[in-house]
Amino acid sequence: MNSVIYKVIFRAQDEIENKNLTLSFKNLDFEKPISIPAKFIIELKKISENNNQIINFQNIEEVITVGNPIFKYSYNYYIVVLFTIKSDGKKVGFLIGNVKNIGDIIIGIWPFNIILKDIIEESVLDTCNDIIENPNKYSGICLISQ
Repeated sequence: MNSVIYKVIFRAQDEIENKNLTLSFKNLDFEKPISIPAKFIIELKKISENNNQIINFQNIEEVITVGNPIFKYSYNYYIVVLFTIKSDGKKVGFLIGNVKNIGDIIIGIWPFNIILKDIIEESVLDTCNDIIENPNKYSGICLISQ
């Protein structure tokens, strides 16, 4: 059983009494990593310029690995994508790590009650494409980078 957690620490804002906020992601340790097309992040940033429902900002201070990890990759930087599916109110988050010569891969998922066996590459990629093509189906879309 995989018990590795990624704890993402966000920089504190003055109005939040200088306390860092954290969000923990369950590790996705698949034989073959789920690669995210580079166009996903680029398009999401582009759409955020004209769509007030998509927030894009830099605020990741650090990512800490908790548990007993076996590191397959070294990550250059991290990106968090959070969103709510309007139809059912389900909140979802992806932790994306960038790996040299591979690109962006999903390394963690939030919340913890998502059943990992239900996470398959096609469904994740379909969700990413749907966010770009139909952002009105989602609310609270946040793209947070380092």
